[in-house]
Formats: sequence, structure tokens, C-alpha cells
Amino acid sequence: MLCHYPGCSTRGIGEDMEIATRNVLKALGVEYKEIEGWVCCGTGVVEDASPLGTAVLVASNLSLAKEQGCSSVFTACGICAAQLMFWKGRMMKEEPLREEVKDLLESKHLKFNIDVKLLHILDLLLENFKEEHVKRPLYNLRVSLYPGCGAKKFYNFYQGKDVFKMMEEVVKRTGAEVARRVDTCCGFPLMTYDKKVATDLARKVVSESAGADVIVTLCPFCQYQLDTSQKGVPVWHLHQLVGYAMGLSEKELGLDKHVNKL
Repeated sequence: MLCHYPGCSTRGIGEDMEIATRNVLKALGVEYKEIEGWVCCGTGVVEDASPLGTAVLVASNLSLAKEQGCSSVFTACGICAAQLMFWKGRMMKEEPLREEVKDLLESKHLKFNIDVKLLHILDLLLENFKEEHVKRPLYNLRVSLYPGCGAKKFYNFYQGKDVFKMMEEVVKRTGAEVARRVDTCCGFPLMTYDKKVATDLARKVVSESAGADVIVTLCPFCQYQLDTSQKGVPVWHLHQLVGYAMGLSEKELGLDKHVNKL
């Protein structure tokens, strides 16, 4: 069974991403269920304060998924995907950490079992989205590919894949043209420390995307950071681009919630 890990951003800045996930996958005929009782993946302050606590959070989510009959778990958040993959890998390799986490979960009556396949929604698009799904070809649209640091870790570092090539394949099916590939941090992690530097980094991404009509990303934090740091260039999730090509409305894709409109 395919299950969905939404991630915390879907309850806030990533609401548009969640709306698009629901409607695009429904239009593609992809069936899934949301993990019941999911919790934060621990990225950021939790990880800084307690690596063990982060491992417990990741193990809790994956063990809940396994308990609910999930064989694969996907998320649309690049940071969540990287976090789940990284800590799953550490627990599989490091027996002392694994045993400590196992004991903590079992003390709360949850069986430790993290044997689930981890996916990003990009994997589902590559498998299920075909050119015959396109009702609104995007022939005149120039796209800048911007996966974000988390998605790059998930694919390039942890799986040996090329996330840009994967994104480009999906974009080509929509009829759009890839104009740029941008690999600079958006600055979101710095927003609470140095807003000016963070904003400058976001604007650098936009500058490096010159000539593109839309910047396409795989991360809700990148989307929010780039969309709110400048005026003029729309910033979409990849599956929003797919949904748009499939003929879904802006509201069905959450695009009405963005600052910059196409």
C-alpha cells in the first residue's frame, strides 16, 4: 500500500502543495492513504537539540506506516524526504542507535519497524504522468528547475540519481521548455538568523533563473521563500506544473495562494 507523509508545512506555508498533491494524484488515478498519527520529522531545531529525539520521530512515522500496512511512503516535501531517508539509513547501520530507539518506541507500545520504501512525489509523477494526460500543453512556457537542497540530498547524495534529469523528464511531458537549472540555496534556513542574507540568497536564485517564466521546485520551504522574497516570477511545485498541464484549475492546484501569479 502507498501511504502519504504530509509533513508539518502542509498545515501552514505548504498548504498549496497539499491541495495540489491531493488533486493531481486523484486525476492521475494514484491511490494512497495518509499515515494516521504522523508527527514532525524533526528537521531543524529538534535535530539541533536532540539527534536521538529526531531518530525517534522518524522511526515513529515509519513504524506507524508499517503498522498501518504501508509498503511505500511518499512526501511532496524535499526536506522531509531527505530527513526520513537520512535517519532511516543511520538506524539501519548503527545498532546502538537502533536499539535505543526501539526500546523507546516499545515503551510507548509501538513496534519498531522502519522497513518501508521512501519516495518523493517526483517518483510518482515519473511513473504515472504521461503525455496523454496533458490537456493544456505548455509549449510556450520556459521553466527554471530548482529542486532545493533537501530533494538534491534525497536523490543525488542518498540514491545516486540526478534530480535535475528526473525533473526535466517530467517537465518535457508537459510541453514546457527547460530554460535553467539552478543549484543555489534559497536562504530559508537563515530567515530567523539573518533575514537580509536569506532574502539576498532567494533573489540570487531568481536572478539565476533569468529568462524563465516559472521557477519549479520540489520543496515547500523553497517555494515560500522564493515566492515571498521577490515580485514578478511565479514559483510552483513540480506537481502544480503537471496539474496545470492536465487542465486543473489554479484553485485546484493551490496556485491562488501564491504571491506571484503566472
